[in-house]
Amino acid sequence: MKILLDDTPCDIDAANVGQAVAAAVGLAEDSGRLVVEVLVDGNSLSEDELQETPRLEADATEVKVLTTTMGTLLHETFLEAAAALGSAAESQTRAAEMLQAGDTSVGMNELVGALETWTGIRDAVVKGLELAGVDPNGIEFDGTRLTDAISSLQESLATLKEAMVADDLAATCDCLLYELPTVNETWGTVLKGLAHRFRDDPSSSASS
Repeated sequence: MKILLDDTPCDIDAANVGQAVAAAVGLAEDSGRLVVEVLVDGNSLSEDELQETPRLEADATEVKVLTTTMGTLLHETFLEAAAALGSAAESQTRAAEMLQAGDTSVGMNELVGALETWTGIRDAVVKGLELAGVDPNGIEFDGTRLTDAISSLQESLATLKEAMVADDLAATCDCLLYELPTVNETWGTVLKGLAHRFRDDPSSSASS
């Protein structure tokens, strides 16, 4: 069985897929790298498949474990979050426009989509920094602190929720068109800073 760690052949004796994966993962961890994908004969294995005994006890021609560094993983995570931020901004604007035009169904769908995107962005930042062991309280870029950005987002979403519960169309649209865009700008600064800081140095304190 041929076993590869990224594109490097490994001198590993394995009787089945499970042993090959375990050994390659061990080598990756020893070198401080993170496993992002496992390929068996060119096919990617899901998390569930990696827990299936029959799959792990099977034989294969090639097992390939793909890895990355913490810095690269977080850099890409924050770049993706920044791109998602743009999508959230567009959804917010479309939601307000549709609600103002009386198209409540489409407007609410756009609004729900924006809120789901915001949840993903916030979780990506919080979980990413937790993975890196970085204290979010120390993160600041161009005078913008992450903790303040999180607080502003929570306050704006609370205002939006109150307006929606009260069925106050004007207040809902005002929040979408005038309050949340400021939050978007703040988060844009933070995400851009995080992506740049983790590009090369995953151990950075992320302060600026």
